[in-house]
Amino acid sequence: MPSLNLPAVGGCRCGRVRLKITAPPLLTMACHCTGCQRMSASAYSLSAAIPDEAFEVTQGEPVIGGLHGASRHYFCPHCMSWMFTRPEGLDWFVNLRPTMLDDPGWFTPFV
Repeated sequence: MPSLNLPAVGGCRCGRVRLKITAPPLLTMACHCTGCQRMSASAYSLSAAIPDEAFEVTQGEPVIGGLHGASRHYFCPHCMSWMFTRPEGLDWFVNLRPTMLDDPGWFTPFV
């Protein structure tokens, strides 16, 4: 399995919102909560907890959507790709959908 090469870049399906990470994830997971199931229309959602200081939106302006509770879910305003989440009260990391990275081949869920 390939390893994560940093910095890693990625973006939404249409390419209008781009992002960069400069540190490895603190944790990788496949979340099976009902919120993630509904947001992804799947049995689970893949996620990588990236330190906040190592995460940057480099192009475009994602919008907040999928409001339920105080977590902020960010989407591309054009293609509506669910890109990342900022959980309430946990400002020290960003839950990134690892498939938003240009090369997600390194991703393996730990939890």
